[in-house]
Amino acid sequence: MAPALTIAAVEVRAVDAPLDPPLRNSLNTITRAPLVIVDLRTREGASGTTYVWPYAVEALGPTAALTRDIGASLVGRALTPASLWMELHNRYRLLGAEGLVGIALAALDMAMWDALARAAEMPLCRLLGAEPRPLPAYASLRGWGPRMLEREAGEAVARMSVGAVKFKLGHPKLADDLDTVRAVRAAVGEGVEILVDYNQGLGRPEAERRGRALEALDVRWLEEPLHVHDDAGLAALARSLSLPVQGGENWWGPAGMARSVAAGATDLCMPDVMKIGGVTGWMKAASIAEAARIPMSSHIFVEASAQLLPATPTAHYLEHLDIAGPLLREPLRVEGGMAIVPERPGFGLEWDEAALRHYAASV
Repeated sequence: MAPALTIAAVEVRAVDAPLDPPLRNSLNTITRAPLVIVDLRTREGASGTTYVWPYAVEALGPTAALTRDIGASLVGRALTPASLWMELHNRYRLLGAEGLVGIALAALDMAMWDALARAAEMPLCRLLGAEPRPLPAYASLRGWGPRMLEREAGEAVARMSVGAVKFKLGHPKLADDLDTVRAVRAAVGEGVEILVDYNQGLGRPEAERRGRALEALDVRWLEEPLHVHDDAGLAALARSLSLPVQGGENWWGPAGMARSVAAGATDLCMPDVMKIGGVTGWMKAASIAEAARIPMSSHIFVEASAQLLPATPTAHYLEHLDIAGPLLREPLRVEGGMAIVPERPGFGLEWDEAALRHYAASV
């Protein structure tokens, strides 16, 4: 059992590191990983650390400032993340605990849970009542178009022996999407599952047309074909296709997930630990998925996801898209298609301080 702890300080740093290779989709190319790093210290000596990714460099300073200012209000408080989660979400109810506010609250929640697990000298999943175990992982590819993805998919399967790969679609012509799927299939063989992601880029009729064409190519999930708020359209699409509809990375908090699940908008789900509300929000989401019997995967944040999926009753896949790996002394490993959950305390994050200094951003 973790000892009683009191928050003594919340320190915030920011880095602006390159994404190498860049992350491409039908809407844009993401070349940078602006990260906010939170270091929470307790009077008793235990500390916790985590990071969040507000995506845009322009959001780095505001996210860091929000996290720093909200964190300062927690100094002197007992380190009780579930209770503080409720208090903070109530405090910002009128402002709205989504967007950058939601990211800041999730960062603080994650740092608190990491500190608790480190104080107990155990991996977070064990603190949550689960055992570290290898997790099925899929390679989330960064490229765009048949040739680039064919090469990247083949390399990922050869390097990590993953049983599934995911990549972005959304070319102006359906034929180009289908050519991309066929090229990846040729590279990975018949034994590897193919998952596709449209990043909310389609309208309703086109989503159904493309979904039916992808069914014929044995694609195993259709991720975010419509806008995340179009629960009615997603539900209708899910009913019309045998191809499972995947979604959830853009749900804000458990309430957003609950609305979507109640509407029948997804066959599968993959909350993002940052947007769903940190560790506390994730565990609430896991209960929603369990009640609805929906397989639940993760979205990026591989270190946190590796600790949370073992405590998720309907755990499915860990998405392997490593954002912070170049800044860590020991990135998460994938071997034989399985993510290896570290036995280090907390999330297992050990920063490469030289790399953090090199990519430090003034905020």
